[in-house]
Amino acid sequence: MRRTAVALTCAALVAAAAGCGSDDDGGSTGTSASGKTEKVDFRLNWVIAGNHAPFYLAKEKGYWADCGLDVSMEAGKGSGDTAQLVATGSQEFGLTDAVSIVAGRSQGLPIKSLGVLYQSNPSSFVSKKEQNITSVQDVAGKTFGAVPGGSPYLLAQALFKQNNIKPGKEVSVPAPGIAQLKTGQADFITFFGNEAANIDPEWQDNLNVVYFKDAGQDIYGLALATSDDYAKSHPDQVECFREGVIKGFEEAKKDPQAALDALEKAEPTTKSNPDVQKQLLDGAFEYTGDDLLAESADRWEQTQKVLVDAGIAKQAVPVEEIMLSQDSQ
Repeated sequence: MRRTAVALTCAALVAAAAGCGSDDDGGSTGTSASGKTEKVDFRLNWVIAGNHAPFYLAKEKGYWADCGLDVSMEAGKGSGDTAQLVATGSQEFGLTDAVSIVAGRSQGLPIKSLGVLYQSNPSSFVSKKEQNITSVQDVAGKTFGAVPGGSPYLLAQALFKQNNIKPGKEVSVPAPGIAQLKTGQADFITFFGNEAANIDPEWQDNLNVVYFKDAGQDIYGLALATSDDYAKSHPDQVECFREGVIKGFEEAKKDPQAALDALEKAEPTTKSNPDVQKQLLDGAFEYTGDDLLAESADRWEQTQKVLVDAGIAKQAVPVEEIMLSQDSQ
């Protein structure tokens, strides 16, 4: 449900990024000579919830501290906002979507992927079952609760064009449009389908979810990101961060309750709906795949082609600008 504004003001961002480099010595190790950990900021993509629990388990287990990082996490305001913060250097790491990385990169934003968390994109149309929307074609004539500028909105517009479909009406809604869907102001909204429990804990009984990937729009989903400068000057910290995430997700898959407990300790507000949080964690696991943070040049090329063809990314760029070469880690 990343209602991300990918129409980035990149000229300003690139200028800002030039002045936001770290004062730390390039290539230093995560742990200082005194044995202290280095503080880094990790901006998430959206409101903190069960799908983020493995990150909190990684911190609780000390996976980052073991290699020298003290990671501070904060809720995001959408993948586009997170991408901007990372590119300008105000956050060392971010969780953002492939759309924001590719679209931003095509406009000169100095951001790149450190590894793909969601191997496919869960963007979807979500509706109440009584609307009988079970395919992309079924949205024709329906009222679209839109969040203009967000990446799911842009992907949806590309699907409409590809399938020669026109919704009956488009109404702008506050991100992500859950209230408008529930009250009937919108017949369908764009949402991350694996997070439908956020709309209705009994979503299997009450909602229909139509995934964009099932209509041929199969691209990468969420990814870890950093700036070009940080990746170049802090390879050890980058590797430490990646490994901590991998260990956190591996441990969370073995013991999901431990991950949810770690989340509750850090974010007590998640205690109020434990069933929803578990569903969100399960939904994240559906997209991570067996090879955590795997990414390939071919798959990034495929993702970029879809976004360029849809007009979401301005132009294609060399794939090595999008993903961190494993040789550089």
